[in-house]
Formats: sequence, C-alpha cells, structure tokens
Amino acid sequence: MEANTSLLVCDHKRPHRGDERLFWDETNLQTLLKSCHDKAKQKAEQSSLHTRGVWH
Repeated sequence: MEANTSLLVCDHKRPHRGDERLFWDETNLQTLLKSCHDKAKQKAEQSSLHTRGVWH
C-alpha cells in the first residue's frame, strides 16, 4: 500500500472508450501507482488499438 496518495491514480480495469456507465462503474476502478499506469498500462492499451478497430 502506498502511503503517499499523490503517487496514485484511479484506473479503469476495462477501458471505457466513452461509455459513461463503464466509466462510473465502481467495480471497474482500481488504484495504480502513477508510474505503472503511465508506462505498463498505457503501453498495453496502446498496443491493442489495432485489434480493437481503433487503428486499421
């Protein structure tokens, strides 16, 4: 558990992609260290854009 909460961000487990219901669903939220969110999580999401129909 991180004592310095300024290092934490709220993250969506499943990308909401504009779906307000999924965006506000508390079961879809988790906290991550900002460094993990900005590196590993974003890299994983960006790498899947072509398979989700975002990039062709």
